[in-house]
Amino acid sequence: MVTTIKKPFIISIFGASGNLAAIKIYPTLYELMEKGLLPSSFAVIGYARSSMTNQEFRAFVTKSIRQNYKKKINNKVLNSLLKKTHYIAGNYNNLDDFKHYRKQLGTMLKKKKLTNICYFAVPPIVFKDIIKNLALSRKSENEDIRLVLEKPFGDNASSARDLFHFVSRYFEEENIYLLDHYLGKSVVQSILSLRESNRILNLIMRGPEVANIQITAFETVGVENRIGYFEKVGTLKDMIQSHLLQVLSLITMSIPVTNIDTSLHREKNSILSAIKFSRSKKNIVLGQYKGYTDNEGVKKNSRTDTFAALRLFIDRQSWYKVPIYIRTGKRLHEHHTYIVIELKKHAFQPASEPPNRIVLEFFPDERINIKLVNRHGHTLQYQDITTSDTIACEDDSCLPEHGVLIRDVIAGRKRFFLSFPEVIATWELIDSIIKFSHRNNVPIESYAPGSYGPQSQNKITRMDGFEWYDIH
Repeated sequence: MVTTIKKPFIISIFGASGNLAAIKIYPTLYELMEKGLLPSSFAVIGYARSSMTNQEFRAFVTKSIRQNYKKKINNKVLNSLLKKTHYIAGNYNNLDDFKHYRKQLGTMLKKKKLTNICYFAVPPIVFKDIIKNLALSRKSENEDIRLVLEKPFGDNASSARDLFHFVSRYFEEENIYLLDHYLGKSVVQSILSLRESNRILNLIMRGPEVANIQITAFETVGVENRIGYFEKVGTLKDMIQSHLLQVLSLITMSIPVTNIDTSLHREKNSILSAIKFSRSKKNIVLGQYKGYTDNEGVKKNSRTDTFAALRLFIDRQSWYKVPIYIRTGKRLHEHHTYIVIELKKHAFQPASEPPNRIVLEFFPDERINIKLVNRHGHTLQYQDITTSDTIACEDDSCLPEHGVLIRDVIAGRKRFFLSFPEVIATWELIDSIIKFSHRNNVPIESYAPGSYGPQSQNKITRMDGFEWYDIH
């Protein structure tokens, strides 16, 4: 059961008039309040460059909640939230504007020492301005200011290191929350709890018992209104660098011996820094859906990848020679995200006999499925042992990803946030893959919208004698 937060706080949303705030943050705050999970005393401060009055800002918040919250709105709760909502217009690179913000904040604090959660719902290009001006405008270094930065953290290893060194000049690491919304998913958090609490599963999910690991993240939508962003990053940077590699680290890391957040980050980083890409065209497939270059702002000769498949290994004795296959793409035949842990077979089992599998589904359903092969005479069939987080999450304790993570920030929990060493390690891997693909002119294969993606993705698994496992 999710408990109510009792300690008052302020959440300052930088980029308060933008899409991230409108689509994710305001509906999440409303849901937390509707479920009675926030204290009676808290405030929401919107900060952006747009010129708005408090009344206009509250109208914007209302519209955002009504458009993006999928359930019936309780007007009494909404009005109560709006009364706690205020707006301050200012530039991100102007210290005087931040001094004005801090003065307004002081009026609300009324000499109380409250946690100020500063949510960066802005493009990364303005991260540094906000970080610097927040530090220079604060009354004391002892103020409880928590910076919530949402991915991407830089666009390569060099820029990620630069951001790390910059923010470290002004704030302690304990004040920094690097948010990847994937880590707020119920089934992702279940990976760790299942491994910690179930010895039998943890013994099975080890390198000597695993034949291969497959991570699939398919989307039916295209790039849509994210063309400007996507042209700069592509699928390797957008999906694999953080989301999917983070999930992989939770599956393959050693279980931390303590519940201290830094222990978990250390174990994840140990895996992430050991993931290797063997420099061969056989280990990578890149694709682009037909019609992508018809989008405004895209060059006709664009090499932006909208599909990527990789064959990776973990350079650790415990995962020696266990192949890891990752594939993700847009405009495909279905919207489906899942992980398949395929277990090794006994030497006496025939090659035609299917292996046992552990399947973790993220979307459209959240559930964990153990598929065991059972023989009835000459007939083989799977018997499933399924746990459904979707069913378990039907009560009022169920929260969206941002709701889970915002509550963790308020409570000071960093277990399901990233550390900068993890971020830098994953960027180093992706940088090396991108560098290889450019130097060796890895082809960008065209694929039809609504298809399974490039056919050559099957070569990646078949070279080891495996096949992609498709959930239908």
